[in-house]
Amino acid sequence: MKSLLVFVFFLNYLQAEQVWFVKFPYKHNYLSRIEKIFPLIDLIEYDYYQSSYVFLVPTNDASNFTHFIHQSQGSYRIIVDNTKDLLKKSRQQSKRSTASDNPLDKTYYQRFLSYDEQQDWCRLLSNSSLTNKSIRLHTIGKTYENRSLTVVEIHSKSHPRYRKGRRRKNAVFIDGGMHAREWLSIGVANYVIVQFLKLKEKNPKVKKILHYFDVFILSMMNPDGYEYSRNENRLWRKNRAPTSVSNYWSIDSSCYGVDLNRNFPFQWNNTFGASPFPCSHSFSGLKSLSENEVQSVVNFLRNKTYTRHQFYAYFNLHAYGRFWLLPWSYTTLERVKNYDDLFKRSNNVTSTVMNGTYKVGQASSLLYSCTGTSIDFAATLMPHAMTLELSPMYHGLPLCYDGYSRKDQNCTIGFMSGPEEIEIDGIEVFNAIVEYLYSIIQDNFV
Repeated sequence: MKSLLVFVFFLNYLQAEQVWFVKFPYKHNYLSRIEKIFPLIDLIEYDYYQSSYVFLVPTNDASNFTHFIHQSQGSYRIIVDNTKDLLKKSRQQSKRSTASDNPLDKTYYQRFLSYDEQQDWCRLLSNSSLTNKSIRLHTIGKTYENRSLTVVEIHSKSHPRYRKGRRRKNAVFIDGGMHAREWLSIGVANYVIVQFLKLKEKNPKVKKILHYFDVFILSMMNPDGYEYSRNENRLWRKNRAPTSVSNYWSIDSSCYGVDLNRNFPFQWNNTFGASPFPCSHSFSGLKSLSENEVQSVVNFLRNKTYTRHQFYAYFNLHAYGRFWLLPWSYTTLERVKNYDDLFKRSNNVTSTVMNGTYKVGQASSLLYSCTGTSIDFAATLMPHAMTLELSPMYHGLPLCYDGYSRKDQNCTIGFMSGPEEIEIDGIEVFNAIVEYLYSIIQDNFV
């Protein structure tokens, strides 16, 4: 009987979703109330100071959510009536092109590669005479659907202090694509790979960084979810592992998957921002480290596999909002011990490289509190951990409207940034990472 009730309850959510822009008249913590009352509504965009939000709303929640908004004296408009309509545009953005024999060719970062194309490119990086002396590939794990998690290691000759076993070399870890719909983060991670390889002997700062650090880049941390977002649901966020609810039937894909950025083993599931409901976009899993992808990254960072490296800095790429987020994510009441140094160093970099267009601050304060995040976990292992939320910036929400007039009929939301944004964002993100790491060397290693 209990199983039947669960089935009937979740059967109500076998439906399409819409994207809503919601505006409330007052600054207030509406998110905690919405999370409790509507656990299957997904927050996409958020500006606390403007009391403005963009949500992904299941159509069966539409009536009750409308009532909640009106009770709160708010207003709303539907930006996207059916998210399935977004697939056509996204497929146009990810069309295949002729593969180049040069692994540093711009075609490898000027569009959104499929998983198979990404794997082919990684193998080309490893085998080509142009790059193979500076590249190692590491398969650090497999996903539920048996896709490889491939880390690209970029290295050069070690600084003398690291030779002859006297000291482990420091390492940097960069990842993208943790949330399936954030394609831009994958493209930018690939751009960063290309630039490190192109400039390793030409740029004095890059050359010095690679003397002190080996750089490990996992461009596609959630390949199962990414491929699902390419083929079935453009705004899919989670991975594609089955859950306790998905075992009851296979019709509703929304009840599959875990939010990987709520599954890390530090302060897991102890506050708002992570959902216990399997059909929620922010489902944290039944326990921390339940997901193959998270287990693989955690084991890698803990040096259980590659013991000669001491990880020193972590850059977690997401999209979107143009934020430079620092730990902690799980609370606004405490700060990581070296917060002042992180903030000063990050603020200096964003001011000089990004023209001050990135907001720097604690993740829980600039956005919202959430638990089980990768930067909070990384901050327990290494002194420098941060999340970069890429373009576009929040210039009043949503981006597609000027007041109540639609500015661009083709505009939707920031997850739909086109491939032309990869190089634009990639240039400033690569330069920012270089400046950040170079400042660490100047202050700590020279």
